[in-house]
Amino acid sequence: MPLSFEIKSALETLSRGSECIDAVRSMNSEENRFTRALEDLQRLAETEQISLAIVGGLGAIHFGYPAATQDIDIAIDRRNLQSLIEASSRYGLKIAWESKMGWHTLTHDDVEINIVPEGAKARDSSPTVIPGPHQMGLENGLHYAPIEYWMELKISSGRQKDRAHVVEVLKLADRMTIERIRNYLLTVHAQYEQTFVELLSEAETERQQEKERR
Repeated sequence: MPLSFEIKSALETLSRGSECIDAVRSMNSEENRFTRALEDLQRLAETEQISLAIVGGLGAIHFGYPAATQDIDIAIDRRNLQSLIEASSRYGLKIAWESKMGWHTLTHDDVEINIVPEGAKARDSSPTVIPGPHQMGLENGLHYAPIEYWMELKISSGRQKDRAHVVEVLKLADRMTIERIRNYLLTVHAQYEQTFVELLSEAETERQQEKERR
């Protein structure tokens, strides 16, 4: 009996989730759609001398939580937005959506790449704006955003999925890292630090529950 559309769709989602985890963790040497997209983004960033910071679900994987994300989120300095658009086609990227506000969407084959522009807000009610890669201390090239900036972006979005990613990453973080993140968020906005403390409490509760169930 042929597989239903729903089952095929679910299998494709699982396959993509596995590929993105492999791409970040380098679990095998085989290429996949995510490794190819990341390689071309790296090539673009180095050749065009642009700094790009990986945020979103791939960042969660980088920090230890195997989030089965379906796309790539990239933060960029606002001054480099136009250069990215103009250069994209030379590196296997297509423009799927060009936003007046800088929230462009690119594609690399069937991988969606969401651009997160410096100076924008993750949501209208966010008390701060998004930092760019250079503010994060990153040089030209493709890099993972430092964990404190990744946390800032996740918390500022206010989405439940992002809060869940923060909790999962905090369950794996050591005390020194947690203290560094909290101290940084205090310099950004008290609201972020308060949310961080709440999510840290959730992480510690879940970690203890998981420990008791073993």
